[in-house]
Amino acid sequence: MKLTITNLTKSFGDKKALNEINLELSTGVYGILGANGSGKTTLMRILANVMKPTSGQIDLDGQDISIMDEKYRDLIGYLPQHVGFYKNFSAEKFLKYVAALKGLPKEDTNEKVEEVLELVGLADHHRDKIGGFSGGMKRRIGIAQALLNDPKILIVDEPTAGLDPKERIRFRNLLSKISTNRIVILSTHIVSDIEFIAKEVLILKEGQVVKKETPQTLLKGIEDKVWTLLIDDENEVTKYQADYRVGNIVRIDNKFQLRILSDHQPEDDAVHDVPNLEDLYLYYFDEEETA
Repeated sequence: MKLTITNLTKSFGDKKALNEINLELSTGVYGILGANGSGKTTLMRILANVMKPTSGQIDLDGQDISIMDEKYRDLIGYLPQHVGFYKNFSAEKFLKYVAALKGLPKEDTNEKVEEVLELVGLADHHRDKIGGFSGGMKRRIGIAQALLNDPKILIVDEPTAGLDPKERIRFRNLLSKISTNRIVILSTHIVSDIEFIAKEVLILKEGQVVKKETPQTLLKGIEDKVWTLLIDDENEVTKYQADYRVGNIVRIDNKFQLRILSDHQPEDDAVHDVPNLEDLYLYYFDEEETA
């Protein structure tokens, strides 16, 4: 299975939210990493066929999805960033309602609802009202509804926004589990969501894909740009923040350890450190977000 995106552009007035994107995606998890306003949600909505591009084309195994239309929608599952739930519906009732909207055969609905509730770890809460669910449980119901039609392409937009660390780990493990024989496209600005499960990371900046590589390859590209520096004077911290991209500041006894991203050694006693995806995010997006 192959999803091919060719010269995809989306404009809103004079602003290009997406600018001639070209991608080829196959089975596995893809993490789209970008700052707010980078075009992530626009791309996800176009891939989910709920928004039309200004120009360009998306093909699934050589077929234009705009021509496939309903056949394509039958193959996708979509979890937008904000999902509306009927708070007085139980989890089971809500999923049966969505199954009916998706056109699942009635004779298959009960079994499929039980299956997805078990998969997302909510089988014991099938009769509980969604209004009483935690944020993490609601996101899991969201992924459950997206899986009802056994999609070949799963599109999830900022799925862990607002969740605590335990729920984020649970959610990303779930996405990894269900990625077999599927294309899973996950957009986020939380780097830990994709660090351990993404086959490839797509860095989206100002509507363009500036990098598409494995996490390991991306990190290798900045391995000579991450430094740690120990300083004595607290007043110097502000100076380094002004002159460099400073990721972390850790107080050690009466000194300060700075984690700095720089193309050159900031001081003679600065030493290289092993990069992580947070460093990668800071390297590509710090100037954009602080401008």
